Amino acid sequence: MRKQTYTIIATVVLLGSLTVSANAQCGGYPKIAKIPFQFSAWKATLPAGEYLVKCLNPNSNVLMFQSSDGKAAAIMPMILVKAGSEEGTRLVFHRYGSRYFFVQVWPGGSYGLELQMTPAESAAARELAGIQPQRETIGLIARR
Repeated sequence: MRKQTYTIIATVVLLGSLTVSANAQCGGYPKIAKIPFQFSAWKATLPAGEYLVKCLNPNSNVLMFQSSDGKAAAIMPMILVKAGSEEGTRLVFHRYGSRYFFVQVWPGGSYGLELQMTPAESAAARELAGIQPQRETIGLIARR
């Protein structure tokens, strides 16, 4: 009887944590953001402009940027991450010289999505290592 009780409790805790994780993955989307610079997102380079940022499926970590004119888009696999604080809705970019790389989206709350460093960003960091050793992090506010 005791083993069965522990099994039920463990199952409830597991299902509860899966629900929180699924809700955190793409909760609060879509967002609209005006990005004032050309940037790399996964394997695509996108021009400056207004973008719809959304998840392809509410239960996945696949994010899509689509320009408001429909001419540019990027789809990328993301990783669920937990924030140290809740700072609100924002997109995060790394800048190396004049090149910008999308790295995170925070829909407002304690969970966000992060893109692993791409080979292009890694190469940009290495190119500028002697000139500018520190990358700069840029945050942009997105609206619903």
